[in-house]
Amino acid sequence: MNIKMPLQALRNGSLVLHPTDTVWGLSGDATRPETVELLRKTCQIPPQQGLIILLWDTSMLDRYVAKVPDLAFDLIEYAEDPLTVVFPQGKNVAENLLAPDRSIAIRVVKSGPCLDLVKSFGKPLVSTIAAISGQPIPKKSEDIAPDIRQAAQEIIPAPAGWTSGKPSRIVRLGVGGEFEFIRK
Repeated sequence: MNIKMPLQALRNGSLVLHPTDTVWGLSGDATRPETVELLRKTCQIPPQQGLIILLWDTSMLDRYVAKVPDLAFDLIEYAEDPLTVVFPQGKNVAENLLAPDRSIAIRVVKSGPCLDLVKSFGKPLVSTIAAISGQPIPKKSEDIAPDIRQAAQEIIPAPAGWTSGKPSRIVRLGVGGEFEFIRK
């Protein structure tokens, strides 16, 4: 897979449409407020809703989370399915990416072409399902709405054999290590 052009698009603050480790995603540079705003506008995501960032390794968590409970590493490492963890306080990302309570949702991508993309980019990607908020999750590339396609400067095709699955599980962690599943 050639990701040279998608990487350039991300560096320029544009959005990229691509298969993630779960579903079709629309992603951009999580450190650029204008990119986050473009993503929110494109997918009609309200400002009170936090967004997910994608990372490539748990060693990166300390850069983007104020305090990482030890339990987070075990949850991520041993999760059999993709898992998004909501931490109480994010940092070093665009302010308009955080939820109103300053929490941050992070998924460490473990495999697939999305891992290559985020790792090669070297910074977190803000990412959301490639659909208008509240609309069905696209199963195939052809199911993605024209408005979403047009907003993406680059589109990475799905590799042979890739199928859109279900969104990740989401767990909210407290500073003391307490947790609750938001989406199973």
